[in-house]
Amino acid sequence: MLELLGVAWSAWKLSAKRFGPVGGLLFAAVAVVGFVLLRDYLNERYPKLGSAVETAA
Repeated sequence: MLELLGVAWSAWKLSAKRFGPVGGLLFAAVAVVGFVLLRDYLNERYPKLGSAVETAA
């Protein structure tokens, strides 16, 4: 759970200056959903790469 908060915070901080606070919030939500989908896809198809993503985040 904390890794998702880290992804959301990083995405929001990087995009808030460009898109404003609301745009940054939307960008962060899309980034978290994309991260979760990518992590699940990699765990199913490429288990070693999926575990590497989990340990990196």
